[in-house]
Amino acid sequence: MAGRTIGETTTVSGVRQLLGNSRSFMLGAAIGSGMTARAAERAGADFVLALNAGRFRAMGGSSQASVLPLRDSNAFVESFGRSEILRSTKLPVFFGACTFDPRLDLDLFLDNLKRWGFAGVTNFPSVIHLDDHRRGALERCGLGYAREIELLVKAAARGLMTIAYTRTQGEARRMVEAGVEAISMNFNLNPAETGQGSSSIGLPELAARVRDIARTVHAVDRNVVCLLGGGPITKPEELMDVCRETGTQGFIGGSSLDRVPLETSVLEMTSGFKTIHVLKEKVDLLERQLQLNGYRHGVVARSAAMAGALDSAKRLAGGGNPVLVVSERGAGKRRFASLVHSLGNRRHRKPVIFPCRPVPGSQNAAALFGLEADKDNRRRLSVLETATDTSLVILHLNDLSPEGQDQLADYLETGMFTALNGATSMRSEAKVIATCTVAHGLGPADLTLTSRLRQAFSGFEIMLPPLRDRLEDLPALIHHFTVETKGDASATPLAIENSAFLSLASHVWPGNIRELRHVVEQMATLPSGVTITAERLEPILGTRLPAKPETGLSEREWIIEALRRNKLHRGRTATALGLSRKTLYNKIKQLKILE
Repeated sequence: MAGRTIGETTTVSGVRQLLGNSRSFMLGAAIGSGMTARAAERAGADFVLALNAGRFRAMGGSSQASVLPLRDSNAFVESFGRSEILRSTKLPVFFGACTFDPRLDLDLFLDNLKRWGFAGVTNFPSVIHLDDHRRGALERCGLGYAREIELLVKAAARGLMTIAYTRTQGEARRMVEAGVEAISMNFNLNPAETGQGSSSIGLPELAARVRDIARTVHAVDRNVVCLLGGGPITKPEELMDVCRETGTQGFIGGSSLDRVPLETSVLEMTSGFKTIHVLKEKVDLLERQLQLNGYRHGVVARSAAMAGALDSAKRLAGGGNPVLVVSERGAGKRRFASLVHSLGNRRHRKPVIFPCRPVPGSQNAAALFGLEADKDNRRRLSVLETATDTSLVILHLNDLSPEGQDQLADYLETGMFTALNGATSMRSEAKVIATCTVAHGLGPADLTLTSRLRQAFSGFEIMLPPLRDRLEDLPALIHHFTVETKGDASATPLAIENSAFLSLASHVWPGNIRELRHVVEQMATLPSGVTITAERLEPILGTRLPAKPETGLSEREWIIEALRRNKLHRGRTATALGLSRKTLYNKIKQLKILE
């Protein structure tokens, strides 16, 4: 069976340079099937390890089977490594080699690996995974860790990359002194795979051990890459915490990348096909979550500022208390007021919308509270009466006359109101959700409301941040308005260069969300395939853009925040920032992120 030969030298040398770059964060997938190799490549893995443990997991076993005498390990890995993994990915593939067999000719074996197209070698399974009794037996027979070191030394001499599995400082020092390019610090199996409630090593102890080994390694050779191999790491945020504390330069995932996600996916899909009503319940739940998150109403709340406003909306929506939504012009008050209604217990009834007009006299008050009949006019029904069993959304409350504001304060305090020119009090059960506009940089304390009305709304205000204070929401808002403009939920995202995104982030947005929507509508009507650059944005924004943003997040802070939101998934982060994956990867290196 032929191995990979075309472009092999370029691929290997490129990855060798990447492994030698201490500014890069590497992600390796320790797997055992071609399907998993394809998925890992698409998800952003940098290299693949073909290990017998990965194959045992794919067969329904566990990684512990890798050290048991169940198969000829090297022949086993060769069978699926050549027939599946090498054919399924363009990533560099490391061969997990076992040196326990005394009949193994290391020179012939390594020559074959290179001829078949493997980019590197790693010592897996290793004697470090055995108990002291069995390891001692192999060491006495000359089949212990020294032979694994010999394997990697000879592999390096043939131009193959090397990753050494280690567990102690002494083992790491021996490997580095022998010339390996990278070490994988592997302490124990993933507790999610073994089914144990907790790992035999916790995250604090893991971080301490990793830090000690990394210091030992770099005291010998600063160019050696230190990778963390599996262990108790089960979530991206756990990995981020350990890397931040220890300076680890990469991660090799096994069951956390293949078995655990696969079992979860199969379980969910099988249950869904088996019981249709379960799927329906999940759909209903997702619908409810979308509503709670505001997406149904065009409210994007990924930033901390908007997330706080959304939490306030959920807290204030349920009872009979009034709600006052305050923001600058164009910041989305009406959408947010509709969201507050949809979160309450009156959401099944359509809200009544009443916009106050900037007109003199009592016209707004007459419509809101009604007008008693006289000799010239019939009685005029009030808006409060029509909204008695739902929510009354009053827009532009600051345009209501002072007399009308005091009448509204009476209603909020007593639930009673009197029509203009009337003498009889009437009751309404309408929940009042009002919006009010403040000038640039001002807050609820600066509202042009009467003191009585301000007191009636006290404690029930929701302050929406201006767009300039929630730049993290820009990518999601742009996508949302693109979908609205094109009327297609599957619309292709706009091709916006990073320079254009930075220009959008540096804009002061005096018109807030309304202005952004108008800008996106213009961008969405450009011919398909046109890349939007900062220069193309200048006439759309109506101003000449500065070369660097004077306010808002820096480029480094923006990328870090996006990585956190997407749990270090570089593909999703690149999409959220409007970058290609390659561009994002280069910026991570240039800006020294994830060191």
